[in-house]
Amino acid sequence: MSKILIASGGTGGHIFPAIVFGKSLQEKGDTVSWLCGSRELEGVIYRSSGIEPVILPLSGSPMGTRSVTKIFTRIIDVFKSFFMTLRYFSKFKPDEVYLFGGYISFAPLIVAKMKGVPVTLHEQNTVAGKVTRMAAKMGARITTGWPVCEGVKDFEYVGIPVREPVRIERAEALRILGVTVREGAKIVGVAGGSLGSGPLSEILKETAKLCPECEFIFLSSKEKHNEGNAHFIPPQWDMNPFYSVCDVLVCRAGGSTLAEAMKWGMNTVTIAWPGAMDNHQTKNAEEFVKLSPNGRMFNEKDSPENLAGLIKRM
Repeated sequence: MSKILIASGGTGGHIFPAIVFGKSLQEKGDTVSWLCGSRELEGVIYRSSGIEPVILPLSGSPMGTRSVTKIFTRIIDVFKSFFMTLRYFSKFKPDEVYLFGGYISFAPLIVAKMKGVPVTLHEQNTVAGKVTRMAAKMGARITTGWPVCEGVKDFEYVGIPVREPVRIERAEALRILGVTVREGAKIVGVAGGSLGSGPLSEILKETAKLCPECEFIFLSSKEKHNEGNAHFIPPQWDMNPFYSVCDVLVCRAGGSTLAEAMKWGMNTVTIAWPGAMDNHQTKNAEEFVKLSPNGRMFNEKDSPENLAGLIKRM
Protein backbone atom coordinates (compact mmCIF):
# COMPACT_ATOMS: atom_id res chain seq x y z
CA MET A 1 0.00 0.00 0.00
CA SER A 2 1.24 3.48 -0.91
CA LYS A 3 0.93 6.98 0.49
CA ILE A 4 -0.37 9.24 -2.28
CA LEU A 5 -0.46 13.03 -2.32
CA ILE A 6 -2.89 14.65 -4.78
CA ALA A 7 -2.84 18.38 -5.55
CA SER A 8 -5.88 19.87 -7.23
CA GLY A 9 -7.68 23.18 -6.90
CA GLY A 10 -9.09 26.22 -8.63
CA THR A 11 -12.30 24.89 -10.18
CA GLY A 12 -14.46 21.78 -10.20
CA GLY A 13 -12.97 20.83 -13.56
CA HIS A 14 -9.67 20.15 -11.81
CA ILE A 15 -11.02 18.97 -8.48
CA PHE A 16 -13.69 16.41 -9.39
CA PRO A 17 -11.33 14.22 -11.49
CA ALA A 18 -8.82 14.34 -8.61
CA ILE A 19 -11.49 13.24 -6.14
CA VAL A 20 -12.65 10.37 -8.37
CA PHE A 21 -9.07 9.21 -8.92
CA GLY A 22 -8.10 9.53 -5.26
CA LYS A 23 -11.11 7.59 -4.04
CA SER A 24 -10.31 4.79 -6.51
CA LEU A 25 -6.86 4.58 -4.91
CA GLN A 26 -8.39 4.50 -1.44
CA GLU A 27 -10.58 1.58 -2.50
CA LYS A 28 -7.36 -0.29 -3.34
CA GLY A 29 -6.03 0.40 0.15
CA ASP A 30 -3.75 3.37 -0.51
CA THR A 31 -3.56 6.29 1.91
CA VAL A 32 -4.50 9.50 0.09
CA SER A 33 -4.14 13.14 1.08
CA TRP A 34 -5.29 16.14 -0.96
CA LEU A 35 -3.82 19.64 -1.32
CA CYS A 36 -5.96 22.53 -2.58
CA GLY A 37 -6.00 26.32 -2.71
CA SER A 38 -7.74 28.80 -0.43
CA ARG A 39 -10.74 29.71 -2.58
CA GLU A 40 -13.95 29.06 -0.63
CA LEU A 41 -15.38 27.09 -3.56
CA GLU A 42 -12.55 24.55 -3.37
CA GLY A 43 -13.27 23.66 0.23
CA VAL A 44 -17.00 23.40 -0.51
CA ILE A 45 -16.42 20.95 -3.36
CA TYR A 46 -14.06 18.76 -1.35
CA ARG A 47 -16.29 18.72 1.71
CA SER A 48 -19.28 17.78 -0.48
CA SER A 49 -17.36 14.55 -1.14
CA GLY A 50 -16.45 14.00 2.51
CA ILE A 51 -12.85 15.17 2.14
CA GLU A 52 -10.96 17.64 4.34
CA PRO A 53 -8.02 18.79 2.19
CA VAL A 54 -4.84 20.51 3.30
CA ILE A 55 -5.35 24.13 2.25
CA LEU A 56 -2.47 26.12 0.77
CA PRO A 57 -2.63 29.94 1.07
CA LEU A 58 -3.04 30.40 -2.67
CA SER A 59 -6.12 31.71 -4.50
CA GLY A 60 -4.82 32.34 -8.01
CA SER A 61 -1.82 32.46 -10.31
CA PRO A 62 0.38 35.58 -10.36
CA MET A 63 0.11 35.34 -14.16
CA GLY A 64 -3.70 35.28 -14.03
CA THR A 65 -4.21 38.97 -13.21
CA ARG A 66 -3.11 42.41 -14.42
CA SER A 67 -3.37 44.00 -11.00
CA VAL A 68 0.10 44.86 -9.72
CA THR A 69 -1.11 44.49 -6.14
CA LYS A 70 -2.58 41.04 -6.81
CA ILE A 71 0.54 39.92 -8.70
CA PHE A 72 2.73 40.91 -5.74
CA THR A 73 0.36 39.30 -3.21
CA ARG A 74 0.12 36.07 -5.19
CA ILE A 75 3.91 35.83 -5.58
CA ILE A 76 4.19 36.02 -1.79
CA ASP A 77 1.47 33.35 -1.55
CA VAL A 78 3.42 31.10 -3.91
CA PHE A 79 6.43 31.26 -1.57
CA LYS A 80 4.23 30.59 1.47
CA SER A 81 2.67 27.62 -0.33
CA PHE A 82 6.10 26.27 -1.24
CA PHE A 83 7.32 26.21 2.36
CA MET A 84 4.00 24.84 3.64
CA THR A 85 4.15 22.07 1.03
CA LEU A 86 7.77 21.34 1.99
CA ARG A 87 6.73 20.90 5.63
CA TYR A 88 3.80 18.70 4.67
CA PHE A 89 6.01 16.44 2.55
CA SER A 90 8.25 15.91 5.57
CA LYS A 91 5.20 15.05 7.69
CA PHE A 92 3.20 12.90 5.25
CA LYS A 93 6.16 11.37 3.34
CA PRO A 94 4.30 10.52 0.10
CA ASP A 95 5.46 7.67 -2.11
CA GLU A 96 3.93 9.28 -5.20
CA VAL A 97 2.48 12.67 -6.15
CA TYR A 98 -0.37 13.24 -8.60
CA LEU A 99 -1.05 16.75 -9.85
CA PHE A 100 -4.18 17.85 -11.70
CA GLY A 101 -2.85 21.02 -13.27
CA GLY A 102 -3.36 24.70 -12.58
CA TYR A 103 -1.48 27.07 -10.28
CA ILE A 104 -2.03 24.85 -7.24
CA SER A 105 0.27 22.21 -8.78
CA PHE A 106 3.35 24.45 -8.93
CA ALA A 107 4.63 24.15 -5.34
CA PRO A 108 4.02 20.35 -5.06
CA LEU A 109 5.79 19.86 -8.40
CA ILE A 110 8.91 21.70 -7.25
CA VAL A 111 8.97 20.04 -3.82
CA ALA A 112 8.42 16.54 -5.27
CA LYS A 113 11.30 17.04 -7.68
CA MET A 114 13.53 18.27 -4.85
CA LYS A 115 12.61 15.24 -2.75
CA GLY A 116 12.94 12.73 -5.59
CA VAL A 117 9.28 11.65 -5.31
CA PRO A 118 7.75 10.34 -8.58
CA VAL A 119 5.33 12.87 -10.13
CA THR A 120 2.43 12.32 -12.51
CA LEU A 121 0.47 15.27 -13.85
CA HIS A 122 -2.97 14.88 -15.42
CA GLU A 123 -4.01 17.51 -17.99
CA GLN A 124 -7.79 17.73 -18.51
CA ASN A 125 -7.67 20.07 -21.51
CA THR A 126 -6.50 19.68 -25.10
CA VAL A 127 -3.99 22.49 -24.58
CA ALA A 128 -1.37 22.04 -21.87
CA GLY A 129 -1.35 24.66 -19.15
CA LYS A 130 1.78 26.46 -17.99
CA VAL A 131 2.45 24.12 -15.05
CA THR A 132 1.86 21.09 -17.28
CA ARG A 133 4.48 22.33 -19.76
CA MET A 134 6.88 23.02 -16.91
CA ALA A 135 6.29 19.56 -15.45
CA ALA A 136 6.97 17.96 -18.83
CA LYS A 137 10.29 19.81 -19.11
CA MET A 138 11.18 18.64 -15.60
CA GLY A 139 10.65 15.00 -16.54
CA ALA A 140 7.28 14.39 -14.88
CA ARG A 141 5.00 11.77 -16.37
CA ILE A 142 2.21 13.56 -18.28
CA THR A 143 -1.19 11.92 -18.72
CA THR A 144 -4.03 13.52 -20.68
CA GLY A 145 -7.80 13.52 -20.87
CA TRP A 146 -7.90 13.76 -24.67
CA PRO A 147 -5.99 12.14 -27.54
CA VAL A 148 -4.33 15.51 -28.29
CA CYS A 149 -2.45 17.85 -25.96
CA GLU A 150 -0.89 20.92 -27.53
CA GLY A 151 2.27 22.12 -25.83
CA VAL A 152 3.78 18.79 -24.77
CA LYS A 153 5.34 16.13 -26.98
CA ASP A 154 5.37 13.06 -24.79
CA PHE A 155 2.15 12.17 -23.00
CA GLU A 156 -0.06 9.20 -22.22
CA TYR A 157 -3.75 9.43 -23.16
CA VAL A 158 -5.79 7.98 -20.28
CA GLY A 159 -9.07 9.91 -20.40
CA ILE A 160 -10.59 11.95 -17.58
CA PRO A 161 -11.69 10.31 -14.31
CA VAL A 162 -15.38 11.15 -13.94
CA ARG A 163 -18.09 10.37 -11.46
CA GLU A 164 -19.94 7.14 -12.20
CA PRO A 165 -23.44 7.91 -13.57
CA VAL A 166 -26.36 7.00 -11.34
CA ARG A 167 -29.58 7.54 -13.28
CA ILE A 168 -32.52 8.64 -11.14
CA GLU A 169 -36.18 8.39 -12.14
CA ARG A 170 -37.28 11.78 -13.47
CA ALA A 171 -39.95 12.61 -10.88
CA GLU A 172 -37.57 11.81 -8.03
CA ALA A 173 -34.73 13.76 -9.65
CA LEU A 174 -36.95 16.82 -10.08
CA ARG A 175 -38.03 16.53 -6.45
CA ILE A 176 -34.38 16.50 -5.35
CA LEU A 177 -33.66 19.54 -7.52
CA GLY A 178 -36.77 21.31 -6.22
CA VAL A 179 -38.09 22.02 -9.71
CA THR A 180 -41.64 21.63 -11.05
CA VAL A 181 -42.06 21.29 -14.83
CA ARG A 182 -44.98 20.60 -17.14
CA GLU A 183 -45.69 16.92 -17.58
CA GLY A 184 -44.13 15.55 -20.75
CA ALA A 185 -42.06 18.66 -21.51
CA LYS A 186 -38.52 18.22 -22.80
CA ILE A 187 -35.89 19.53 -20.40
CA VAL A 188 -32.80 21.50 -21.36
CA GLY A 189 -30.10 21.65 -18.67
CA VAL A 190 -27.72 24.62 -18.64
CA ALA A 191 -24.38 24.23 -16.83
CA GLY A 192 -21.80 27.00 -16.85
CA GLY A 193 -19.19 25.20 -14.75
CA SER A 194 -18.40 25.47 -11.03
CA LEU A 195 -17.66 29.20 -11.33
CA GLY A 196 -20.90 29.86 -13.21
CA SER A 197 -21.17 31.77 -16.47
CA GLY A 198 -23.18 34.98 -16.71
CA PRO A 199 -22.90 35.39 -20.50
CA LEU A 200 -24.00 31.80 -21.09
CA SER A 201 -27.05 32.29 -18.85
CA GLU A 202 -28.04 35.46 -20.69
CA ILE A 203 -27.87 33.71 -24.07
CA LEU A 204 -29.90 30.77 -22.81
CA LYS A 205 -32.55 32.96 -21.17
CA GLU A 206 -33.28 34.42 -24.60
CA THR A 207 -33.18 30.95 -26.12
CA ALA A 208 -35.68 29.65 -23.55
CA LYS A 209 -38.20 32.26 -24.69
CA LEU A 210 -37.87 30.87 -28.22
CA CYS A 211 -38.50 27.29 -27.02
CA PRO A 212 -41.80 27.61 -25.09
CA GLU A 213 -42.43 23.88 -25.47
CA CYS A 214 -39.30 23.12 -23.40
CA GLU A 215 -38.37 23.65 -19.77
CA PHE A 216 -34.87 25.01 -19.00
CA ILE A 217 -33.03 24.30 -15.75
CA PHE A 218 -30.06 26.56 -15.04
CA LEU A 219 -27.35 25.71 -12.54
CA SER A 220 -26.44 29.17 -11.31
CA SER A 221 -25.12 30.96 -8.25
CA LYS A 222 -28.41 32.86 -7.83
CA GLU A 223 -31.12 31.91 -5.38
CA LYS A 224 -33.77 29.52 -6.64
CA HIS A 225 -36.37 31.30 -8.81
CA ASN A 226 -38.34 30.95 -12.05
CA GLU A 227 -38.62 33.16 -15.13
CA GLY A 228 -41.35 31.60 -17.26
CA ASN A 229 -40.03 28.26 -18.52
CA ALA A 230 -36.55 29.00 -17.12
CA HIS A 231 -35.82 27.58 -13.66
CA PHE A 232 -32.74 28.77 -11.76
CA ILE A 233 -31.31 26.60 -8.99
CA PRO A 234 -28.08 26.68 -6.94
CA PRO A 235 -24.98 24.72 -8.04
CA GLN A 236 -25.26 20.96 -7.55
CA TRP A 237 -22.25 18.98 -6.39
CA ASP A 238 -24.13 15.71 -6.87
CA MET A 239 -24.87 15.98 -10.60
CA ASN A 240 -26.85 12.73 -10.91
CA PRO A 241 -30.31 14.31 -10.42
CA PHE A 242 -29.50 17.14 -12.86
CA TYR A 243 -28.06 14.91 -15.59
CA SER A 244 -30.90 12.42 -15.12
CA VAL A 245 -33.53 14.96 -16.22
CA CYS A 246 -31.64 16.48 -19.18
CA ASP A 247 -32.96 15.71 -22.65
CA VAL A 248 -30.35 18.19 -23.92
CA LEU A 249 -27.38 19.60 -21.99
CA VAL A 250 -25.95 23.02 -22.85
CA CYS A 251 -22.57 23.62 -21.23
CA ARG A 252 -19.21 25.34 -21.42
CA ALA A 253 -16.34 23.34 -22.85
CA GLY A 254 -14.34 22.49 -19.75
CA GLY A 255 -12.63 19.14 -20.24
CA SER A 256 -14.20 17.45 -17.22
CA THR A 257 -17.75 18.60 -18.02
CA LEU A 258 -17.44 17.26 -21.57
CA ALA A 259 -16.07 13.96 -20.27
CA GLU A 260 -19.11 13.61 -18.01
CA ALA A 261 -21.43 14.39 -20.91
CA MET A 262 -19.82 11.61 -22.94
CA LYS A 263 -20.03 9.20 -20.01
CA TRP A 264 -23.77 9.88 -19.77
CA GLY A 265 -24.23 9.75 -23.56
CA MET A 266 -26.27 12.96 -23.46
CA ASN A 267 -27.33 15.14 -26.36
CA THR A 268 -24.95 18.02 -25.68
CA VAL A 269 -24.45 21.51 -27.09
CA THR A 270 -21.13 22.92 -25.96
CA ILE A 271 -20.46 26.67 -26.11
CA ALA A 272 -16.77 27.41 -25.56
CA TRP A 273 -15.86 30.28 -23.26
CA PRO A 274 -13.99 32.71 -25.57
CA GLY A 275 -11.84 34.03 -22.71
CA ALA A 276 -10.24 30.68 -21.89
CA MET A 277 -6.44 30.64 -21.75
CA ASP A 278 -4.89 29.68 -25.13
CA ASN A 279 -8.43 29.26 -26.48
CA HIS A 280 -8.39 25.79 -24.93
CA GLN A 281 -12.17 25.53 -24.56
CA THR A 282 -12.71 25.85 -28.31
CA LYS A 283 -10.14 23.12 -28.89
CA ASN A 284 -11.77 20.96 -26.19
CA ALA A 285 -15.12 21.39 -27.95
CA GLU A 286 -13.64 20.46 -31.33
CA GLU A 287 -12.19 17.27 -29.90
CA PHE A 288 -15.42 16.50 -28.07
CA VAL A 289 -17.58 16.58 -31.20
CA LYS A 290 -15.09 14.23 -32.91
CA LEU A 291 -15.49 11.67 -30.14
CA SER A 292 -19.15 12.14 -29.18
CA PRO A 293 -21.89 11.24 -31.69
CA ASN A 294 -24.33 13.23 -29.53
CA GLY A 295 -22.19 16.38 -29.30
CA ARG A 296 -22.52 19.69 -31.16
CA MET A 297 -20.63 23.00 -30.98
CA PHE A 298 -22.23 26.44 -30.94
CA ASN A 299 -20.55 29.84 -31.17
CA GLU A 300 -21.43 32.28 -28.39
CA LYS A 301 -21.63 35.11 -30.96
CA ASP A 302 -24.30 33.31 -32.99
CA SER A 303 -27.98 34.18 -32.46
CA PRO A 304 -30.33 32.73 -29.83
CA GLU A 305 -32.66 31.89 -32.74
CA ASN A 306 -30.06 29.55 -34.24
CA LEU A 307 -29.35 28.01 -30.83
CA ALA A 308 -33.06 27.40 -30.30
CA GLY A 309 -33.23 25.69 -33.67
CA LEU A 310 -30.28 23.45 -32.81
CA ILE A 311 -31.79 22.48 -29.44
CA LYS A 312 -35.13 21.64 -31.05
CA ARG A 313 -33.43 19.44 -33.67
CA MET A 314 -31.53 17.59 -30.93
